[in-house]
Amino acid sequence: MSGRFLARGALPEAVETAMGSLGPADCDRMGPDGRLIEGAGGVDAGTKSVLSVVPCALSEAVWLAPDQQVRLLAVACVVSGIVRLLADDPGTENLHSLVTRMCTTLDQHGC
Repeated sequence: MSGRFLARGALPEAVETAMGSLGPADCDRMGPDGRLIEGAGGVDAGTKSVLSVVPCALSEAVWLAPDQQVRLLAVACVVSGIVRLLADDPGTENLHSLVTRMCTTLDQHGC
């Protein structure tokens, strides 16, 4: 993927898809055979792939100012972090409202 995907809607679409499909029930768990089943936090692999390529694509997005690049990176990282948090430890998130706190961080910094 090139930096052009940032401007064509792939990143905004991935963020919207991820945030709209979050699912604490899709967490890491033990299968009936005793094997670990890795959760996905409700987010499909394609969406996670788009979010994970942002750091590389930003280096090609020379039309963006450095502060815009940092904001895009922050959004992609926080959304990816929320997905992993729900997949790895939804109980902790529920106890401490970590998703809300992570989103508040983005809001306070104009992302």
